[in-house]
Amino acid sequence: MALSPARLLVAFICVMGVVRVCFHVGEASAGPLTVACIVLVAALQLPISLPGRRRLSAVLFPAQAVLNYLPLLAETDSWRAGGSGFVAASALLTMSGPAAWLVLALIAVAEGAVASALDLAPELVYYTVVAPLNLGLLLYGLSRLANLLDQVRRERSELAARAREIERLRLWRHIHGLVVSSVSAVERLAMRARRQGDEEAVRRGVSQAVTVAREALNRVRSLPPADDPIPVPPRDHDARIVRLATPILVVTHVLFIGQSLFNFAADEELDRGSGDVGYLALLPVTFALQFWHLTALREGRRPRGLGWTLAVQAMTIFVPLADGEASGLLVSGFFAGVVLLWARAPMSWPLCVAISGIAGVEGWLADGPFLACYQLCSVLATALAVYGLTRLVALVTELRRTRAELVELTALRERLKVGRDVHDLLGRGLTTIVLHGELTLRVLDADPRQAMGQLPRLVEAAQSALSEIARLREPDGRLSLAAEVDSAEAVLESTGAAVRIDAAPVAGPAASVLAVVLREAVTNVLRHSTPEECLVEVAVEDGRVRLRVANDGAAPSSDEPGTGLRSLRARLAAIGGELTTTRTGDRFELLAHTPVDHEDLTPTR
Repeated sequence: MALSPARLLVAFICVMGVVRVCFHVGEASAGPLTVACIVLVAALQLPISLPGRRRLSAVLFPAQAVLNYLPLLAETDSWRAGGSGFVAASALLTMSGPAAWLVLALIAVAEGAVASALDLAPELVYYTVVAPLNLGLLLYGLSRLANLLDQVRRERSELAARAREIERLRLWRHIHGLVVSSVSAVERLAMRARRQGDEEAVRRGVSQAVTVAREALNRVRSLPPADDPIPVPPRDHDARIVRLATPILVVTHVLFIGQSLFNFAADEELDRGSGDVGYLALLPVTFALQFWHLTALREGRRPRGLGWTLAVQAMTIFVPLADGEASGLLVSGFFAGVVLLWARAPMSWPLCVAISGIAGVEGWLADGPFLACYQLCSVLATALAVYGLTRLVALVTELRRTRAELVELTALRERLKVGRDVHDLLGRGLTTIVLHGELTLRVLDADPRQAMGQLPRLVEAAQSALSEIARLREPDGRLSLAAEVDSAEAVLESTGAAVRIDAAPVAGPAASVLAVVLREAVTNVLRHSTPEECLVEVAVEDGRVRLRVANDGAAPSSDEPGTGLRSLRARLAAIGGELTTTRTGDRFELLAHTPVDHEDLTPTR
């Protein structure tokens, strides 16, 4: 079971709060004010450490510091030095630069000075100095990593948007260079033929215009290959995370080993000349195995003989207990963290709790329930910190690797969307140009006057296509169904067909999608039919919109749906609609249904 960064932080802070209460109550029978202050300090640590609360932290930090040191003045007898770890972490989180680390050092020095003034033993003075450093560094690392991980996750949407925009601009630049130049050439050729006026000039100009429009129509559907990958900008957060986690683990581990050495030296029951001194050699072995396991995990590999190395590390910590030497238990929290990382569910957490329980049992046998709770929670908190610092680094590294995949996937989806838009939205303009050009050439020999009358329509078709390209390049541009109905009527009538329009007004996402459907339907009529009668009907009934486009004069075709129809079905499916087509003799009918107010699941024009 993997803990989220926020839950991990909450668990760590709560467990360390219990550790502080047990320490003060067990060691000095702390009064209610001291216990209340410890609880409030831990409670304030939650909003200070959790992501997205930097401004609030600057206000809460002074209050936390006051509550932390208030028992020193009000209940001096119950005060125990070394309990300023939360304040140390908050100083690092709310302050920046050298000042934060200076405050951390001052806290440790002040704790040591108080311990010396109380004439404590050297091992306790050491504890009062390193305890706030350990807790401050571990909690600072967990908090910063959680914040950075949250920020990296939020930046994924920014990267996706950036990749989408880059690919859209690149593709539309290609389309602009291809289509605009071609349509502009058609416009110039038609206008020149119109100005010259003689039959041969018209034939030559219109023939060239039709050829250019046909080539553009064939080429516009083949988008350029994505040879050059979209650059993924480096994030400074990644390097900071790698720099942050490992030094914290190394420093805190060394400080814990130092505490073990002090405890060993202070144990009067041990014979310094006996084999008991050999237990000291186990601490470096524990340290080496610890980072062997953590390094392998961060690199994403399972080391050979993992079961054996974990067993050896466990022996270096727990075998001395058989001889009454418990100094190694101080680093058992690091081992529990490794077990938590490497053991498979559902055994990882029970094993972690069991390792913590060993320290708790030893504390109970040595000095009763408060020390038992203190040692159990201390080991568990250290395990959570090791788990969090290592796991979060691995997660952020994984996110860094997936950025490129995210960008590539986003660009691919945008490529498909632009390709669909090009097919559905630009095809009719080019088809209309070809239609008017071919009509002009057909009537040129029989009726030159009528052919000259077709030239203005050819120019208008080219100008209309140019304006469509400029409008459709906008990422959020949407077609108007009402405008498409008017345009369809004009285009179909220009073919000489009798057109009947019966269109009710439609609003919402259905309107823009149906506008695309109508445009593609009219394009198919122009390309695959010689219609004498056409019908465009838009009706709203029982919360659904029905679009029907019917025409006669349809040319025979295969039963396989074309790219355009497949694209239309995908657009309609995205808003809960459907599309069907039927053919009866030379009569073709396209029927689209969609809800009026359905959520637009896939952004479309």
